Amino acid sequence: MMTRFCRYIEKVFDFGERVAKLKDHRVRPRIPTSAIWTSVFFLFVMRQRSLNAMEGQLRQPRRMEWLIGHRKPSADRMGGVLGLMDPDPLRNLLAGINHQVGRNKALQNGWPLRVGAMDGHEFFSSRLRSCPECSKRLVKVKKEQVMENYHQGAVFHLIGFPIAMPLDVEMIRPREGELTAAKRLLARAVHSYGRFFDVVLADALFFKAPFVNACLGYGKHVITVLKGDNRALLQDAKGVFSLLKPKTWKGPGQRIEAWDAEEFTSADGVRVPLRVIHTQETITKRHRQAGQWVKKVENHSWWWATTLPASQAPTSLFWKIAHGRWQIENDLFHSLATYWSLDHCFRHHPTAILNFILTLFIAFVLLHSFYWGNLKPPRRAHLTLIGLSQELNVTVMLLDLPAPWLERGG
Repeated sequence: MMTRFCRYIEKVFDFGERVAKLKDHRVRPRIPTSAIWTSVFFLFVMRQRSLNAMEGQLRQPRRMEWLIGHRKPSADRMGGVLGLMDPDPLRNLLAGINHQVGRNKALQNGWPLRVGAMDGHEFFSSRLRSCPECSKRLVKVKKEQVMENYHQGAVFHLIGFPIAMPLDVEMIRPREGELTAAKRLLARAVHSYGRFFDVVLADALFFKAPFVNACLGYGKHVITVLKGDNRALLQDAKGVFSLLKPKTWKGPGQRIEAWDAEEFTSADGVRVPLRVIHTQETITKRHRQAGQWVKKVENHSWWWATTLPASQAPTSLFWKIAHGRWQIENDLFHSLATYWSLDHCFRHHPTAILNFILTLFIAFVLLHSFYWGNLKPPRRAHLTLIGLSQELNVTVMLLDLPAPWLERGG
């Protein structure tokens, strides 16, 4: 399986040629940058939980030579060199891979629009280690106030597809808000991805006039959750919806009532009229209790504000898109933190932290692309993505030929 994976990423994504362009700031390095970065890349591919665990793999005779080459780095060297690499070439590598996924016709879901979800995430915290880019907060521990250092960032992720598609990440600097970092992330995403996405989907924190207007300035529509701190808009919408009959539809275990109206102008500072959608959802779930199936009914109420007109996204489609925001929480943050060590600090250095995250995103996209684009449905029916990673970890011992990028001297 590892041989097949390596041939796939080389043939489809020109992996070796892209990786050979990566550099760091060392003078006359003994171990090439490509060998060190590829070691970290396969750390994530094989779900090794730490640099020391990966060093253990590298030290095994005839274990990783066919992937990395004969000059293999230590744990300290991997962490140190990722702190010396410029993040922009890694961002370009991620963007090139994502664009190739799009050219391979893997981003088709029947939606007339491509939607990117933007959200913040705290990667890790520490009460012992710090760096100049750490944010700080006081936490209570056994009735005492203790200073805690932490790193968080804003992440942009394309939603609506089986293939995971993280586009970029921007770290939040000390004493700045998530929205400030999100605006930098948005500007870079527009530059790197152009027409790759049409809509920015976010939670209520992002419903601020400067952010909405920035999206409009880039030619992108916005969908955000609408909450009580936007009182004037909510009151106007409630008044209009009280005169309207809701649209109703049913799905498996759910019943949806939706109110939808346009031309609201009461959002202070937003330069275009807005559309507001409100849904009341009744969801029936089954779960096991004392050996028996028990039905539980849940009621949810949602409000959204958007610049997206009904002519481009009818109510039922809009509802699907708006609920797709949970993909960035479940399919990206939860999966990567739980199974791929997203929230592990491999090296407490601001540049290294960012580069490890970008490398993980690259590995995750390539794993997903191989899983959905190369494995047949009968094989996928009995193999999860985690199972694929485990199989790659096992079959690395069976390699008897160098990876394609080493055959070419990359």
